[in-house]
Amino acid sequence: MAADDFNYDSIAADYASGVDRAPYNALYERPAMMGLLPDVSGLRILDAGCGSGWYAEQLLDRGAKVDAFDASESMVEYARRRLSIRNADGRISIQVAELGSRLPFEDHTFDGAVSPLVLHYLSDWRPALKEIRRVLKPAGWFQFSTHHPSADAALFNTHDYFTTEHVVDHWEWVGRVEFFRRSLTEIGASILDSGFTIEKMVEPAPTEEFRAAKPESYVKLMQQPEFLIFRIRPVA
Repeated sequence: MAADDFNYDSIAADYASGVDRAPYNALYERPAMMGLLPDVSGLRILDAGCGSGWYAEQLLDRGAKVDAFDASESMVEYARRRLSIRNADGRISIQVAELGSRLPFEDHTFDGAVSPLVLHYLSDWRPALKEIRRVLKPAGWFQFSTHHPSADAALFNTHDYFTTEHVVDHWEWVGRVEFFRRSLTEIGASILDSGFTIEKMVEPAPTEEFRAAKPESYVKLMQQPEFLIFRIRPVA
């Protein structure tokens, strides 16, 4: 994961031990992201902000060759432990790198890229998106999830929806987290300014498994989705 100032090293142990059971991740965001994912078999895919390695693992299971990175050294170590037994065929590499800085890959390397719940840790998406565009093949795609702007605006009781602002939240299973709230207009402008076009935009609905685990939260999510998922492609 990436951040301007906040870094996941401080919460890596709690995050890595809890994220695979956290309903908003395991039963809401992940099923929606994986359901939208194109066929990746035989493709080289970039996992940008790999966290503890769940998405890299799923991509390997679907037949991809995966290059994963995260800004947090601790999260990279958790991902390496998780995927250590999967590297016998050389289809996975994991390293420390920061989304928003120049990435350690050549131009036009990847068929596709994913970035799950990462971009909202950046104050400005444009440097990161331009780097993703650089390392994607011309016909490649980038799929990412992020916070829903209206959900964040309501959660933080913002008085200026259109201004990108730093916010602080507390997750019961992790502790203090910091990220940036922004408008849908800013999200769209960031994508277009960085040389992409939007192929798909999805407001995911919670799964039936989520409803069984958290029925009250299910009702809230049906009234106000908390995430957005995009698949974007470089403009020719």
